[in-house]
Amino acid sequence: MRTVAGARLEPVLLLFAAGLCIGSIFPLGKLATAQGVAPLVYVGAAAFGATLVLMLVSAVAGHCLRPTAATIRYALVAGQLTFAIPWSAVVWTIAHLGSGIPAIIQSTAPIFTLMLVYVLRLERPNPVRLIGLALGLAGALIILLSRSSGAMQPASAVWYGAALIAPIVLAIGNVFRTTNWPSGQTPLVLAAWSLLAATLGIALCSLALIGAGAFTWSGGITMEAFIIMAGQGIATGLGYAFFFRLQQVGGPVFVSQLSYVNTAVGLGFAVALFSEQLSRWSWLALGLIVIGVLLVNRTVGAGTARRK
Repeated sequence: MRTVAGARLEPVLLLFAAGLCIGSIFPLGKLATAQGVAPLVYVGAAAFGATLVLMLVSAVAGHCLRPTAATIRYALVAGQLTFAIPWSAVVWTIAHLGSGIPAIIQSTAPIFTLMLVYVLRLERPNPVRLIGLALGLAGALIILLSRSSGAMQPASAVWYGAALIAPIVLAIGNVFRTTNWPSGQTPLVLAAWSLLAATLGIALCSLALIGAGAFTWSGGITMEAFIIMAGQGIATGLGYAFFFRLQQVGGPVFVSQLSYVNTAVGLGFAVALFSEQLSRWSWLALGLIVIGVLLVNRTVGAGTARRK
């Protein structure tokens, strides 16, 4: 039986572990595209690699990978809402808005999640949780605005609207995964089948775009790019193992804070890998994110509908 302290600490550890692994897609994706890998190919490869990792870990852990009908239905929807649609939307809008604006817009996912939770009456309004989410959003905005100041280019309202697809879909996914969790199923198995469904979704989307002449497969991936994609698959697989467990113990609002943590993780990778300097504003932002996460964690279990 878990102690109260352990129960409260687990969601925080899972949140940062998932953010560290999943957030690696930003620096590794930058390195891969510099090697000539198409963004949609990179996202699809990450999903496929993650599927292999999750299935291997599930098998080693002794979980039965044979899916039930409920698991298949869950995975087909969760895979698209959790990975395929939001990451594909981010990839396409970055080309028109730059990387800063889509990242800022994606950071609103916790707000959309909280709105859905309140509309569906899955949780009672909690002032402490609202303050924590607001602090996390403020930290994310400080980081992103300070890093992209002056780098934004004017774009049509269509692409700003398209960028909103990611946080809205992520919010729907956060609620869907909690309210439709198949009875008795483990996070690892659900994560494995969901990432496989995401892989198939991205592949079908790619084929449709190729048929429409909107996407071209150039081939010719270098060994360096292959190694980067393999590393991304491993990191993404581990990240979603943590992520689905976090969904189970933390609920939709808490798990939505991954958007904030990804922002902070992306900044840390930028400093470590690309020798970027942290300003005082960035340190303030990181502090706000940590405080926000801790405040929201204080209310985990306070009225959130979830299955364990």
